[in-house]
Amino acid sequence: MERHCIRCGETVHGRSDKKFCSDACRTDYHNEQRRQQEKQLREVNRILAGNWKILSGLIRQGRLQLSDAELSARNFNFGIYTASQRRFPAGRVYWCYNCSYRISRKGIVHLGEGVCRNNVYL
Repeated sequence: MERHCIRCGETVHGRSDKKFCSDACRTDYHNEQRRQQEKQLREVNRILAGNWKILSGLIRQGRLQLSDAELSARNFNFGIYTASQRRFPAGRVYWCYNCSYRISRKGIVHLGEGVCRNNVYL
């Protein structure tokens, strides 16, 4: 059975588990994988930085409650955060770095400063 390089498609000769036709193809393939991972990480970090800027700005202004719709209108991404913890009866608290928030059942977002001691968020 003829095997082909997973990077360029050329025929692979040698060991039965060999995936690349040359060291150059192997290096290029792994460099591209690393670049893609770094691109994804940069995108998540960009979103986190934007979320943090929104939250910290609101907290500095003294705005500790607002609707989830208003926060969404500011381009806040609710799907990206640095930590979360289930708390009773308040529900789940989310952190974006040192800024915390929770969303009530009525869609009100409550903002606060998260404090971390011994890897436990208070």
